[in-house]
Amino acid sequence: MHRLCCALLMLFISLISGCSLLEVQLDSQTTPLTKQELNMRLMTREFSREFFTQVEATSDSLAAKYDETDIVNQSHILLWKIHAEEGLGQSAYQVSPTAGLIDTWVFTVQMEQFFTKGNGKTLFVTEEATQTATKLSQEIDQLAKSLFKSDSYGTTKVFVDQFAALHPFENLSFARVPAYREWLKAQGIDESEVTTTLGTMPEALSDVSDRLSLMSEQTPKLMTWKAQLIALNSNVSGDDIHGAIKSFQISADAFKDFVENNPEYMRDLAQKMAIELQPLLNDLDVKTQDKLTQLSAERQALDDMVAREREELIKMIERERKEIAVIVNSERELFAQDLDKISQDVLTLAVEKLIQLIKSTIVYFILFILVIFFAPLGLGYALGKRAQLRKETKITS
Repeated sequence: MHRLCCALLMLFISLISGCSLLEVQLDSQTTPLTKQELNMRLMTREFSREFFTQVEATSDSLAAKYDETDIVNQSHILLWKIHAEEGLGQSAYQVSPTAGLIDTWVFTVQMEQFFTKGNGKTLFVTEEATQTATKLSQEIDQLAKSLFKSDSYGTTKVFVDQFAALHPFENLSFARVPAYREWLKAQGIDESEVTTTLGTMPEALSDVSDRLSLMSEQTPKLMTWKAQLIALNSNVSGDDIHGAIKSFQISADAFKDFVENNPEYMRDLAQKMAIELQPLLNDLDVKTQDKLTQLSAERQALDDMVAREREELIKMIERERKEIAVIVNSERELFAQDLDKISQDVLTLAVEKLIQLIKSTIVYFILFILVIFFAPLGLGYALGKRAQLRKETKITS
């Protein structure tokens, strides 16, 4: 009987060990950004905020040193603010954190070289712009040194200096030349091996949030500076009209006084005034028409600029919306895969518990059989043997 129990136990153990448990591996298609990439994105965009602040503060300080009617220098200051902040924003806020850092570094060095040894060296009356550009270049250099490894930092710094020297800023338009692809070639990295990922859902949403924040902060300022630039360089001036009106008023007062005090000469005076005022009125009419035409042209130009900015804003929002939709769809698929894995895990756990229950039931069943069938036999055998011993004792005595 003992051998039978062992055989049954071995049979159930074999069956249990033969059962294969369900295993599910979740293959996530979302590649998170590395710690270095996250630091690059965060620190580069933090530097861009410092860049905007210093450029605006320096330009405001320079503007105060020139007369408000100094069209040339005031225009130069506005152009510096507009193109510096537009170019730096486009460089820093890219999908690839490495591309953002490289292009931001190159743009800052190009601006420094423009003010230190380029066409902007003698552009302003003081050295404030040069000092600010040099300070910003030093800050981005220190930032890159902390983000790149020592050997990579050295080769990248050489590349940035050479690229900036090959593509200098010729004027205040600050025409930006992307440097990331050239940097990949300089580092010996194949472009086909470079993968750009949006990161995980929180990382992608954070990127979109940064872009929208930049747009909401910079767009009103840029549009204001552009409007100021247009108004500053337009030919519309109220001095000529004001002078003509003042001259006409003096003549009208003199005429009124003369008419009131010398009514007898009114006809002669009217004839003389008609002769004297006619050229003035003609000149006033011509100038007024010219100014109104210029005002209409400038207003139309401003309307066109606002329409273009609005169209670009709509396109940018549409692109961001599509990117968010792609991210949401991807995360929805991953969520569905996670639910499938959870259901498989629950099924596996249920099978394990069921097998444990069956094993316990078999063991108790075997013990029950042993007690029911073999306990009476053993008890009878023991009582019979005891009775036989008593009988043999009586016979011998």
